Amino acid sequence: MYNYYNRHPKGIKTGDCVVRAISTAFDKDYMETRRELNQKKREWSFTSYKDTEFIYKYLENRPRYIFKAVKGEPRIKGTDFAQLHPKGTFILKMAGHLSVCKDGVILDIWDCTYRSVYTAWRIDEETT
Repeated sequence: MYNYYNRHPKGIKTGDCVVRAISTAFDKDYMETRRELNQKKREWSFTSYKDTEFIYKYLENRPRYIFKAVKGEPRIKGTDFAQLHPKGTFILKMAGHLSVCKDGVILDIWDCTYRSVYTAWRIDEETT
């Protein structure tokens, strides 16, 4: 379900989950991804590429799965999502975090599989 994976070029563990998730999911260079996110942030007049609204705009052309809360039922967790999606690459918007699930395995610098998943975007499939 979970494998340690750090896309940061120096292996630093820092609060850069947005850059790590996007560069991992799209298989892009970490620094190139950070430059692109900063450029889009300025272009779209956001104060940070970590803003939820920025992430939604950045990924708006990707198929999106929404996991709404159902009264009396637990939310879907990272482990549940990984089991339900054994194939494909997804960016997961979790409680206070962004991560990647690739072929049923969550790739991150810490085991976030217990976190609730609110939204997921399929990266290996594009809509027009």
